[in-house]
This record gives sequence, structure tokens and C-alpha cells, in this order.
Amino acid sequence: MTTRPSSTTPLTETFGTLDVSARRLAAGSGADGGAGGDLHGVVDTPYGTRLLIGDVMGKGAELSRTADTVLRTWRRLACVQRTLEVLAVRLHSLVSHSEEPDRFVTATLVTVAPDGSAEVVCCGHPPPLLIRAGAAVPAAVPVPAPPLGLLDLAHGWCGAEQISAAAWDRMLLHTDGATEARDADGEFYPLAERATELSALPLAPFTAALSADLLHHAGGRLQDDATLLALEPANSSPPASS
Repeated sequence: MTTRPSSTTPLTETFGTLDVSARRLAAGSGADGGAGGDLHGVVDTPYGTRLLIGDVMGKGAELSRTADTVLRTWRRLACVQRTLEVLAVRLHSLVSHSEEPDRFVTATLVTVAPDGSAEVVCCGHPPPLLIRAGAAVPAAVPVPAPPLGLLDLAHGWCGAEQISAAAWDRMLLHTDGATEARDADGEFYPLAERATELSALPLAPFTAALSADLLHHAGGRLQDDATLLALEPANSSPPASS
């Protein structure tokens, strides 16, 4: 089993049967950043390759401390906890019993099996974009759960949604700092549209171009951290345009 730190890299890394590329833009200048409330990680486990992306809600220097704690705990549990729903509940318990009682964390957890089928749990977080045949659409998550730390609002439980291997050639996880970035006219960044337009690029150039386009849309200054985490089957060609 292998694991990698959550720091951003413009390169493609391989985890199990997946190639992965991540970019993180910090609020303000938009430069790659490691502090703040965004978190993401990838780990190869006996249950498949697992990914986590999340956003700690709140303000102050404690955001990065909470993000680091959640990520470290996720890395440990992801390798031993078979059920994705239980993994999410364990993280919820961590957040709800933390020293920051008002803290909560939006998160999307994904497991990708070697055959390309996947399951996803969304806890107050945007679902992944599924890119296939040159089109990007959000994964269908009919009943998203509340954020980690607030799962008691849903009786302390959450459900996993299944994604077939045929539904995607490339998957894009993201924080709402990407979709809620505004231009000078107040228009939100059209992430799915831009991901569609750039989908013919190889994986690392795709995340690099998408990050640059997002920053350009925001006039060079993001109001919130934005993280993009893209994945596709290892050694695959770029998704074909329709």
C-alpha cells in the first residue's frame, strides 16, 4: 500500500490502477498553497484506490490544524475500514468530538475498484464531475449527507452511491472554491463547461490549464481556496471529444 502527502504537484502520480493529478490554489494570490481549510489525499488500499477531498468550514488559523487531523485519520482508517459509509462516520465522530465544537467539514470520499467501478459518499460537498466522451456532468448523488460533524442531522448515517466504470473516462473532484469563484461581473466559474472544453488534454496539463483558467476568471485573486483532484485509469489516453 502506498500513500502520498496532500501537497499540490503539477505532475501525474500513479496509485494502484489510477493516474492522479492535483492542483491547489490559495485564496488571494492564487499561488499553490498548503495551508488553509482545503484538504485532499489519495491512498492505495486493499479495497481499491481511495480519495478524499474536503473543506473545513470556519475561519482562523485552526482550519489547517483541523484539516491535517482529518487527513491523517482518513489515511489510517482508509487502509483498514472496508465500508466507505463507516469510514465517513468515523471521521464525523472525530470532527464532532474535536476541541473546536463549532467546526464541521464538507467532504467527498471515493473508492475506485481495479475494474473502474466506484462508490462515492458526499457529506455536504459537491459530487465529482464524471468526464466521458468529451462531456463533464456531476455524479448523481440523490441524497447527499450533511457535513462531517453534522451527520447527527441525518441520524448519524450516510449512504454510498455506486458509479459504473462505463460512466467515466476521467473524474474530477473539487472544492466549492472552484465553482464559487466569481468574475468581475459576479458570474460563477463554469467548472463543468471548462472541464469539458479542456478534457482532450492529458491529465496533468488538464489540471494545470483548468487551474490557470479558474484564476483568470477570478481576475487573479480567489476569495476562497480551490482544489482540483483529477483521476483516470492508468496509462489511458485523454478522453475523446464528441
